Amino acid sequence: MATQEINLESLKKDIDSLKADLKDVVKSIKDAGVQRAESAKDKILDQLNSDEIKKYIDDLRLKGKDGIENVNDAIKQDPIKSIAIAAGVGFLAAWLLKK
Repeated sequence: MATQEINLESLKKDIDSLKADLKDVVKSIKDAGVQRAESAKDKILDQLNSDEIKKYIDDLRLKGKDGIENVNDAIKQDPIKSIAIAAGVGFLAAWLLKK
C-alpha cells in the first residue's frame, strides 16, 4: 500500500514536471517564431516599400498566431500525447546536457 502511495506521488510529480516542460516547449516554439519573424522582417526592409512591408508583417503576425493556436489546439486535443512529447524532449535535453 505504501509503495502505491509513493508511486502515485512520484507520478504526480512527474506529471507536474511534464506540464512545466510542455509550457517551456510551447514558449520556445513561440520565441522561435518571433525570432524568425524578426529575421524575415529585417531581410525585407531593404527590399520592399512601406506598404508591402506592412502587408508582409501583418501576414507574418497572422501566421505566428495561427501557429501558436495550432500548438494550443493540438495540446488540448491530445494532452497525453503532448505530455509524452514534452517528456521525450525533456529526457533528450537532460541526456544531451549530461554529456
